[in-house]
Amino acid sequence: MKALVLVLSLLASVSAQAATLVVGDSLNTVELQDQHEQTLVVDQNTRIVLFSRGMKGGDIIKAALESLPQTEQAEGLVYVADISGMPSLIAKFVAIPQMQDLPFQIALDREGQVTQQWLGNKDSATVMHLQQLKIVAMTQVDTPEALVAAIK
Repeated sequence: MKALVLVLSLLASVSAQAATLVVGDSLNTVELQDQHEQTLVVDQNTRIVLFSRGMKGGDIIKAALESLPQTEQAEGLVYVADISGMPSLIAKFVAIPQMQDLPFQIALDREGQVTQQWLGNKDSATVMHLQQLKIVAMTQVDTPEALVAAIK
């Protein structure tokens, strides 16, 4: 009997976990602090979200954005990084100060709660195309060149 209760409670907890967002789903409006402690918003005016969950994904996005002149970067583009897996001391004293030198803003999900349903892994970057917060296209890329092609 105890085993049955355990199995049922495990099944309930797994089904209660949120599913990953897919094309056709809508994002909620998101407000996060960037690397300069300024509020960055993903809202109905956002057309493209770049998302990284790990260092490699972040490096892909960084290389892609640095390769584009500011005038060629898409309007309505927001870069969001889930840094919840990073030790807080490393984030505070190493990673975020390095991010402050970058020529673009990065919305930081420090707890991982806001982006927990977003498609992403540590080895790639996710590109979400939005219309009024509805995901109309989504892809994962593993090179800066593929990311640039995905946002043009």
